Amino acid sequence: MTAPAGASLDTAIELAIAEVADRAVADPVDGATIPAAEAERLVAQFHAGSTRELALLALPVARRLSRPPISGYRVAAVGIETETGDLLLGGNLEFPGTELGTTIHAEGFVALRARRRGRAVRTLALRVAHPCAHCRQVLSESASADGLLLVDTEGARLHLGDLYPWPFRPASLGVDGYVPGRVAWPALSIQGAAPRDDVARPLLAAGSRAHVPYSGAPSAAVLVTSDGRVVSAGAVESVAFNPSISALQAALVELAAAGIDANDVREGWLGCAADALVDPEPGFRALLGTVAPSAHIGVVRWRADA
Repeated sequence: MTAPAGASLDTAIELAIAEVADRAVADPVDGATIPAAEAERLVAQFHAGSTRELALLALPVARRLSRPPISGYRVAAVGIETETGDLLLGGNLEFPGTELGTTIHAEGFVALRARRRGRAVRTLALRVAHPCAHCRQVLSESASADGLLLVDTEGARLHLGDLYPWPFRPASLGVDGYVPGRVAWPALSIQGAAPRDDVARPLLAAGSRAHVPYSGAPSAAVLVTSDGRVVSAGAVESVAFNPSISALQAALVELAAAGIDANDVREGWLGCAADALVDPEPGFRALLGTVAPSAHIGVVRWRADA
């Protein structure tokens, strides 16, 4: 992609970043990312100074992921993965016809994407480093939250503890924060008839990594599109209970990151614990029925022995 004649340097940078972020990817989990090697190339090409500066320059591209049909307020965030240096782009998602509590904030979008990829975020770039209380609580659920650095376009360089000095953390209940890639529920077993293999495998894989230490009831969602693409994610509970993020909300983040419209979802599957104290099925049916009303809904129950 070439910047138009007379375009500003900022426009040229934005176009170059967008070309990388919008590239076709074989696996939806790699959508809306800038691999570390590409990030380094862009830093050198535009003399950006550092990957951190590039993350700030990528905010207008990340903003395109926002889907705020209720508020019209677009928010962007860009995370830098600890393990890889890859950049993860995120925006806020709103779902008309459902409760406002189903909203995903841009900061949460990035945190969920990193977690789904089995990684953590070391730096989070924002327009203004003032994440709301909801986001501070979501970010605090991570075991690596103390090391998270927030940077913004106004020059702020803050750690989460600077914004949330007396946090309610998992340790308050004697629980470890979520660790990306941890298989907390390795022995999930579906009760009754299982769905076909291309649904069962990602459902069990996502469920095994669900962060649900407070309810002990792992759940996961799989969405299958009309062209056969599959996205999946597990639930992420909060020590405060609210805000917890359902498996379907997390899967809808993956869908948005892959550039797939919810209307393209033809099947939605929920895997959840039998005889548990919490039941995600009513919320799953309500949200999926609103965002993808033509989708077939399947629910399976499993035993959840840690």
